[in-house]
Amino acid sequence: MNRLLRDIGYFFILALMIIGITGVIYHAIGNDGWIERFFGSVLDHGFMAIVLIVLGVLLIGWLARRWMIASQANALFNDFLMYAMVALGVLFLGRLLMYGSL
Repeated sequence: MNRLLRDIGYFFILALMIIGITGVIYHAIGNDGWIERFFGSVLDHGFMAIVLIVLGVLLIGWLARRWMIASQANALFNDFLMYAMVALGVLFLGRLLMYGSL
């Protein structure tokens, strides 16, 4: 019985994590999403802003990759990311139940 309850709990955590990932993707690429708003405001500032943002993203990606490879913090970061997605899943599920949309 304990194994069944544990497995049901794991299933709910997985379901909430998937809802969280789905909600983030929906808000990022949906109509008037985060990416669309971001690029719309960046394009208003000109070409140099785009170049600086691309360079910044590449630098942050390179530093994050170096940090993840060089340390044993991978497990801690992965746990944090998983629980953040679970928390967002709870938020998006609540919004879905209350308002009918993500």
